Amino acid sequence: MAEHFASVSRKDPASPDARHRQRMESLGIYFSSTRGESYNVSLSASELRTALSQCHDSSPGANDIPYAFLRHMSDRDFNFLLNLYNMIWHTGDFPSS
Repeated sequence: MAEHFASVSRKDPASPDARHRQRMESLGIYFSSTRGESYNVSLSASELRTALSQCHDSSPGANDIPYAFLRHMSDRDFNFLLNLYNMIWHTGDFPSS
């Protein structure tokens, strides 16, 4: 089934979009840059709130924390989570658990 899905969903590798994507992916991302790229700036509170509001109430992942809990946490806990995500992003150190 996976092979069939891949065969019918593959885009033409010769298309301009595919070539552009391949070119962009081959450049890599320089996370230590200070040129203000959109992918290097800190996550804002509004971005995190928007992301959480768009999550579906699915089964919790390995951390056993449902999205509903994250959407309704206190402001203090929300700010802690935001700071944690930004610290992980800027240091590149992801907690082991």
